[in-house]
Amino acid sequence: MKFFTQMDRVGRSLLTLNRDREYKILKQMLALSPTDHVLDVGSGDGFWTSRLAMHCGQITGLEPDERALDHARTLYQRPNVEYMRGSAESLPHPSGSFDKVVSVSCLEHFADPLQGLREIARVLKPGGRIAISVDSLLPENSPAPFREWHKHRHFVTHYFQHEELLGMMKTVGFRCEPERTKHLFRSRLAADIRQVFIRRPRVLLPLFPLFYLVVRLADSMMDDMHGQILVVTATRHSVQA
Repeated sequence: MKFFTQMDRVGRSLLTLNRDREYKILKQMLALSPTDHVLDVGSGDGFWTSRLAMHCGQITGLEPDERALDHARTLYQRPNVEYMRGSAESLPHPSGSFDKVVSVSCLEHFADPLQGLREIARVLKPGGRIAISVDSLLPENSPAPFREWHKHRHFVTHYFQHEELLGMMKTVGFRCEPERTKHLFRSRLAADIRQVFIRRPRVLLPLFPLFYLVVRLADSMMDDMHGQILVVTATRHSVQA
C-alpha cells in the first residue's frame, strides 16, 4: 500500500508543467551548503523538501495540513528532515533560527502574506537568503474565467505582480535582487497550454510529454508578457525594518 501511495504522490509532484523548473531555480538561488539549516514554508507532502535535504545540513518542513504532514512523515523522511505543523503567519521558531528559507508557490495562499513575509524575515539570520515562487495570474497574462477557477480551486487569497511582491519584501527587511527574478509561463503559448492542462490533467495525461516540451520551448524562445509564476530571491538586512 505504501508503494502505491508513494507512486501516486510522486506522480502528482512530477507530472506538472512547472514544479521541476521552480525547484531547480529555487535550489540555484539558495546556493545550499552542507552546513545550512533551511526552513521550507508550506512543505506539503514533503516531496520537494526531501530533495532539498540532499543539499543542506538540516531542513524543517512547515505545513498547516495534518494530512499532508502524515504523507510527508510516511513517505519522505530523512535523518536531516523534520516536519512540523504550523502557520507561516506565526512561525514556531526563535528569531534568527535559519540560514535559508524556501517556499514553493505558497505565499499566495496565506491569509496575511505581509505578516508571513515578516515572520520569515524574523526567523532568518542576518544575511540569510530567501527564495520563493508565487502564482501571478493577472489580467495581462490570463483571462478572468481562468483566474476565478484557479483562485477557488487552489484557495488563492492574492495574486502577486512582480513589483508589488518585491515592494512587500523590502517593507519587512529584505534586500531584493530583481535582476535574478525568473518568470515562468511568460509566453502566451505556454500560458495557454497550462490553462488547458491543469483543468483536466488526468484526461490529458497522454499528451503531457508534448505539452511539457512545447511549454519549455515557448518560454525559452518568447517573452510576451508577465509570467504566470514568479520565482524571486532576496537576503535579510542585518537590521530588520
